[in-house]
Amino acid sequence: MPLKMEHPSSATNPIGTRLKYEMKKRGVTSSELARRAEVKTSFIYDIISGKSANPSTIKLARVADGLGVSLAYLAGHSQQESPSLSDIYHADDSCICVPRLAIDMTQGSNITSVRQDGEPFYFRRAWIIEQLHANPADIRVASVRGDSMQPTLFHNDTVLVDMAKKNPSPPGVFMIFDGSGLVAKRLEYLADHNPPGVHVISDNAQYSNYERTVDDMRIIGRVVWFSREI
Repeated sequence: MPLKMEHPSSATNPIGTRLKYEMKKRGVTSSELARRAEVKTSFIYDIISGKSANPSTIKLARVADGLGVSLAYLAGHSQQESPSLSDIYHADDSCICVPRLAIDMTQGSNITSVRQDGEPFYFRRAWIIEQLHANPADIRVASVRGDSMQPTLFHNDTVLVDMAKKNPSPPGVFMIFDGSGLVAKRLEYLADHNPPGVHVISDNAQYSNYERTVDDMRIIGRVVWFSREI
């Protein structure tokens, strides 16, 4: 049954109506959104129907990220909608909105969700699929901080991160959480270690390399593209 396009401002169920509105605008089904957010489809249904009027903030943050909107907007704390794509979308939806990556930490250094932070970027859908060999729903924008990856990546470089690719085999550059924030590092899988480990490498020789077990690594995704100002 198709979702009715109701504007969120008139909703008696603001979370459910905003969720339904954004899903309809993006052409995202409940099952697809549940997959992106790593929640049960029933979680989506319960919010839309109004059965769950006070859903888990952690899960709702993942749902917001899956849609490319802010948690504040989806939860009804902000009247500002996610960026409108109508002015840049072609009739065939050739352009997509890619959210900027950030993390939520509500339990000390534990990551509770990966979310949108700040203005998104816009890319051609076909370019992401054909050139990056990625699912557009899994791509996020991030900024490089610091000089530990010079000369490969510089401070303030913009990167695209494929969150579906967390396995450091083959080796490559990944965005990881180091306990205090997001950083880019070169990772190499150490299969011959017991337990299996990961070699964490800084391309800048002034920084020391180190090793972590696979279970201790918090890999957000593989860096698949970068750009910088000149």
